[in-house]
Amino acid sequence: MFSAGKFWLGLGLSVVLVALFFMTVDVGHMADALARANYLYVAPAVALYMIGVVFRTMRWQVLLRHIKPVSNRRLFPVVVIGYMANNLLPMRLGEVVRSYYLGEREQISKSSALATIFIERIFDALTLLLFVAVVALFVPVSGVAAGFGEQWGVAPILLAAGLSLPFVAAFGVMLLLSRWPERTRNLAIMMMKPLPQRFPHERALHIVEYFLAGFASLASPRKIALLFALSVPVWGFETGLFYLIGFSFGFHLVYDNLWHLAAAMALVTALANIGSSIPSSPGGIGLFELIARETLVLLPLAVVDRSDAAAFAAVSHFALLLPMIILGQVFLWAGNLSLRRLAQADSAG
Repeated sequence: MFSAGKFWLGLGLSVVLVALFFMTVDVGHMADALARANYLYVAPAVALYMIGVVFRTMRWQVLLRHIKPVSNRRLFPVVVIGYMANNLLPMRLGEVVRSYYLGEREQISKSSALATIFIERIFDALTLLLFVAVVALFVPVSGVAAGFGEQWGVAPILLAAGLSLPFVAAFGVMLLLSRWPERTRNLAIMMMKPLPQRFPHERALHIVEYFLAGFASLASPRKIALLFALSVPVWGFETGLFYLIGFSFGFHLVYDNLWHLAAAMALVTALANIGSSIPSSPGGIGLFELIARETLVLLPLAVVDRSDAAAFAAVSHFALLLPMIILGQVFLWAGNLSLRRLAQADSAG
């Protein structure tokens, strides 16, 4: 799972993205914005985010219930350690660390656990797309899409499709797999038949079975509704983090009213997280800041200085990453574990 090549690739991506972030902003003005900020809002902002992590834990418990009931108290440290690993390792390898740690801790299939985490990610993306759709009902967001399209040399319609259709398609595929597991199993067997004898047919089929077990929760419309109901507060509380940190930088004085500020923060939350969900640098560092900054600058609700937006994006991301890293390390120490040991053990397994 974890290799020197992936580490250096992730580090290289971080360096390039962070360099691009600083090259496209007035660093002196950004430093002034950081100096002027009122950091009293950061602590309650982080508290809101941690409430969202509790809802993440509750949602994962629902996804795992048909495999093995696990209490929220036991799941919460696993969730935190997984997010800590995502913040420190490249290519979103924290997802694999989390599935491995849960499998070892609760004696369940690591492949099934990984499948439930994949479902989580799709529900996250669909919920964030819902946030964008709701904001678009009241706020002209076409200028944001056009601005990003111009910066990246992509037509706005293609950009919107690229950010949404893969998640919608993945959700559709998961629904099909959950409703017709036997057909999926037979299709997998048929596809493996032409493969050479040395191919581990039996092991591959077992992995398919475990993934189908992970997707089985989506066979229930009631459970799908519950998963969406739990996903909304997950991202609502994270939006609250951005909203309060917006007060740190005086954005409540820049926007005409607090509703406009809330809409802007919901859009920043959605676009920055969807964009940085692409497996790349540790914690999405660099890409997250670029998207969050440009969303504020391009959104026509208020004129936000790019340097102020950059300072806001940096502090917001710091508030998302650091608490999970610290708390995750505390849980690792309590369990006499280390992130390196978990990564190396998974590689060996």
